Amino acid sequence: MNGTLKKRENLRTKRLQKGLTQEQLAEAAGVSKETIKSLEYGRVNPSFSLMMKLCEILEGKAEDLF
Repeated sequence: MNGTLKKRENLRTKRLQKGLTQEQLAEAAGVSKETIKSLEYGRVNPSFSLMMKLCEILEGKAEDLF
């Protein structure tokens, strides 16, 4: 598994640890469920503001999640 995909798995793992569905995380972050799915699968990179919002919601560091 490459490094980028491994990091994205951290995003999914942290979301699950917080007991959030993709839909719940998307709603909290103000984005679509498809955006969260794409982030978790490594298809897209988050904007800086979205990255910071996800870090806040998931209580994680950007370098650990992305």
